[in-house]
Amino acid sequence: MWPDGHPVTAYVQVPPVHSLEYDAFRQLYERPYLAYARLRTGDAGSATQVVVEAFAALSARWAEALRSECLAADAWNILNTAVGVATELHPGSQRRCHLTTVQADAVRLHHRLGLTLQDTAALMGTDDHTVRAALSSAARIVCSASSCPLGPL
Repeated sequence: MWPDGHPVTAYVQVPPVHSLEYDAFRQLYERPYLAYARLRTGDAGSATQVVVEAFAALSARWAEALRSECLAADAWNILNTAVGVATELHPGSQRRCHLTTVQADAVRLHHRLGLTLQDTAALMGTDDHTVRAALSSAARIVCSASSCPLGPL
């Protein structure tokens, strides 16, 4: 259960050929995906739905994802697409951000959710140096428009 009572796990068709790998991947990434989706959507119910949709999409192309250059990066892109669709459907859930997607995600995961640099990099499917660079460059950006939806860095 999520702290506010929403269910954490929803059931998705598990790919029959690689069910152990898929189950392991899902167990490893579902909680941080839910936390990230909740941060982006502002709602536990929407976050749960987004993560269910992302895992359903990943499940449907699991064999292809396993052959990709980086499974975690492939899955992260699927999650970001699902979150993007959800935030477009509910425009009040997210204000425009002046950071790049990589910068914003690194800030959300590392600063807002408290993940280590290594965990942030693993979740995004990148390396520690990329996350460190994204965080460093994000900290130097000053937005002259309205306040950043991510808050002070």
